[in-house]
Amino acid sequence: MKTNQKNSVLILIAVVVIAVASMVYLLIGGNPTVQQHPLVSGTSPTPVPTQAALSPQTATAGLVKPCNAKQRNFQLGVAFPDWGTTAYGVSDTKWLTELPDMQAQTAACWVEMPVLFHQSSLTSTSVVQGSATTQLTSFDYGIRAARSRGLHVFAAAQLQVDPPQPWSGAIYFAGYQQEQQWFESYFQTLKPYLVLAEKDGVEQFALGTEYAWLEQNAPASLWNELIGKVSSIYHGALTYDMNWGSLKTPPPSWMQNQHLKMIGVSAYSPLVSTPQHVAPSQVSALWQKTVKQELDNFSLALGRPIFLSEIGYPNSATALYHPWQSTDNGTPDPQEQAAACDAALANVVGDKHILGIFFWGWDNTEDFDLNGKQATSVIHSYYQALQS
Repeated sequence: MKTNQKNSVLILIAVVVIAVASMVYLLIGGNPTVQQHPLVSGTSPTPVPTQAALSPQTATAGLVKPCNAKQRNFQLGVAFPDWGTTAYGVSDTKWLTELPDMQAQTAACWVEMPVLFHQSSLTSTSVVQGSATTQLTSFDYGIRAARSRGLHVFAAAQLQVDPPQPWSGAIYFAGYQQEQQWFESYFQTLKPYLVLAEKDGVEQFALGTEYAWLEQNAPASLWNELIGKVSSIYHGALTYDMNWGSLKTPPPSWMQNQHLKMIGVSAYSPLVSTPQHVAPSQVSALWQKTVKQELDNFSLALGRPIFLSEIGYPNSATALYHPWQSTDNGTPDPQEQAAACDAALANVVGDKHILGIFFWGWDNTEDFDLNGKQATSVIHSYYQALQS
């Protein structure tokens, strides 16, 4: 009996010692909320954003389950781009804290995370990481922060050229050798991001965005070779995002590659031919006439469904004239912006040729910003209804 009492006392002392040691560990800097996660071979580990390590708004993220439209597998998305080497990373407090706001205001199930690469001129064959390209550690942190909130992740490779013409759609080459060099350089720069996307379980990845000249003029063999290399590394849903200006041309043969799940469209088609305000009640019919039929026709010619990988309208009274312009000095008109978003949703959510929509963008998109705008309530009403 006395021996059992002695053992009990010893056990009690041991428990107290362990508890005190744990408290001392925490006081001197121990952190049980961050675990280390290895990245691609040769890179440094980055902290995993566990529930307690994220902002207070994300404390219940583990209770959030990934969502989709229940009526069909329709992607309910919002693009939330950020630029710079630390974009999406642990120090990107704006992106991390606004992510739950985006979910609450829009009821989005998907977030689009662009990665912006760089080349020095329209004819350069060297594609590199630039000052606006997120580092792998930051990209990794952002992916897992989004997924911890139950969001599906759509990563999209983009490319920007130095001025005077920064648009990637204007990239061109004089011959096959330069085209081949460009495709090889592009793949090598993209490769570590594909490895990371595969490791982190990114559900969808666009291998490029709006490379208009290359789409139509580079040999299909180079495109198919690129798609083959990418699909050997990344096994999620692979896409390519074309520009709306290419909808009127026949789809190139490589877009029917079996490894491409579907083709995305940056749908910034103008609804009017002159800068003018359109009554909100008329926008939906105008959208159906000018945009929907063109999208459906392209899907039929392609022989597979498409999705709107980007669509947005600036907060402007002339938003329907040149919707791709981030600033046009027009009078701010959040009602026109909201009416345009409503028209797009009214026309695509029941369209069998279109399997998703990603609005550009939540923040960091100048006049397109949806954060706090009237358009978010429109998006929320559609997205919430499609999930119920």
